[in-house]
Amino acid sequence: MKEKLLIGGYTRQTSQGIYQMLFDTQSTTISNIKLAVPLQGPTYFAVSNDDVLYSIIQDGEQGGIAAYDINADFQFLGSALQPKDSPAYVEIAEQKQLVFSANFHTGIVTIHKINPDKTLTITDQIQLTGHSVKAEQEASHPHMAHLAPDDQLIVCDYGTDKISTYQLNDDGQAHLQAEFQAPAGSAPRHLVFNPQNPQLAYCICELSSQVLVLNYLNGQFSLVQAYNLLPANYLGENTAAAIRISADGQYLYTSNRGHNSIVSFRIAADGQKLEHLQTIKTQGDFPRDFSLDPSGQFILVPHQKSNDVSILRRNLDSGQLTFVNNEATVPEGTCLKFFK
Repeated sequence: MKEKLLIGGYTRQTSQGIYQMLFDTQSTTISNIKLAVPLQGPTYFAVSNDDVLYSIIQDGEQGGIAAYDINADFQFLGSALQPKDSPAYVEIAEQKQLVFSANFHTGIVTIHKINPDKTLTITDQIQLTGHSVKAEQEASHPHMAHLAPDDQLIVCDYGTDKISTYQLNDDGQAHLQAEFQAPAGSAPRHLVFNPQNPQLAYCICELSSQVLVLNYLNGQFSLVQAYNLLPANYLGENTAAAIRISADGQYLYTSNRGHNSIVSFRIAADGQKLEHLQTIKTQGDFPRDFSLDPSGQFILVPHQKSNDVSILRRNLDSGQLTFVNNEATVPEGTCLKFFK
């Protein structure tokens, strides 16, 4: 089977934007790599069910989200821009026809409505404030704006160690409902909900290199347990990055930048306990993002600094990963998405 995917990232060196390619699950090769969207700094993006690409974009002194029609050879549809730097995260809420962005630099979470022509109109902005205990946490730095299974907006704030819950009305406006204080200096980055138990979530913390297991009820988070992502004898620098959960809710996968590894856990039947399954080196430098392929049999890992993509085979029964190859070259990759 040949699966289509996109990889984007920084454009500080050789990258020119977002690249399109094919992954062949039989030969375990990546081919037909070509530039799909030339643009500045597409470090994160999302693809809608209508085959519209919504990407972070930096346009001179403005940053925001731009829309492209994949079926029309990535035709530019329009953009929603704001002053200063571009966001760090973008997500599509299909059922609500909203797009969320989180701006690490300005502390602003923006909510956009998807218009009939697939362009975006800003409906609300949340200006976050505060700080925490580490030098990198001198201000609010939201790193994720995610729709929970109960249709509430969840914001992970690296800068304040807070995970906030907002109620969303039909007009795309948000109202703060609750705040969870994560351990000081942990820097919550991204989280995923358990697809088999929506009252459980797993949050990766960038600065503490931990995963938090969280109970979630009526918009309120509570801490169950924290799990370390680094070997006890590792003394080098590291920042935790991406987190993914298998469709069956049985396995959790996370990435380390510095240690350059994928750490996997088996999730207990009650969803509240994690058993360390494996730590596998990605054979590249700085795995900021990774994705399970549509079949669930592979994990693909782009590397921001070594400019390659690692293919890991995944055993569906055990969750174990095996390194296959890293022969494909894609520059400065920080985001990978499969699409139809």
